Amino acid sequence: MAKLAAKKLEEYNKVYLTLKTERQRKKYIKQVQEDLMNEYGDEIKHMKISEGRVLMKLIDRETGHSSYAIIKEFRGGFTAFFWQTVARLFGNDLKVRYNPYGEDWMIENIVQQIDQGTI
Repeated sequence: MAKLAAKKLEEYNKVYLTLKTERQRKKYIKQVQEDLMNEYGDEIKHMKISEGRVLMKLIDRETGHSSYAIIKEFRGGFTAFFWQTVARLFGNDLKVRYNPYGEDWMIENIVQQIDQGTI
């Protein structure tokens, strides 16, 4: 799912950057959000908190941006702050970064094995 998120983010960003006005950008982001919720909303809503943490880290691994930074870029600082507050209430942090040589070494190991086809 993280690789798909990175691919979609790249596609959306290309279109987003071509839009001339803030109004066009907001309308586009609203449509993208609606499309994503229709396609993946149920799957994300049924994730466990630990699965959400791993997904956020994998999105950072694939995009090079934290979930907070992505939200802030596309939806603005207030929205990013709001969702960061919600995440903190549940023991998460949208600003968390992926560290393949530190705490995320096991995730990195699994991802590499999947990429090599050994699991």
